[in-house]
Amino acid sequence: MKLNTLLISVVTACLIPLLVQAKGQSINGEGEQRQRPTAEERGERFANTDTDGDEQLSLEEIEIAGATRLAEHFDRIDADGDGLLTKDELKKAHKMRRKGDRAHKRTGPDSDQ
Repeated sequence: MKLNTLLISVVTACLIPLLVQAKGQSINGEGEQRQRPTAEERGERFANTDTDGDEQLSLEEIEIAGATRLAEHFDRIDADGDGLLTKDELKKAHKMRRKGDRAHKRTGPDSDQ
């Protein structure tokens, strides 16, 4: 009986994050659901990260801000290869990511499309 309860608990704990991600949400470190940031929130983050006020983000500014995921994808997002991310480059990357998320949901993770 205790083994069954333990197994059910483990399976449930593993499935909850998958179900939440399937809805396009994520779970923060405290186990609470959080929606994706709005355009306004992304704008605020950009302004807070742009410490020199040049309307562009350097890799150094991004690393100082602790935006590790953005830093990991910096070169791919930097479309013109100038070593700086503009708002337009970030918007395009966000659109492509959202477009990919929708295609993934529509075709499924194991689809050949």
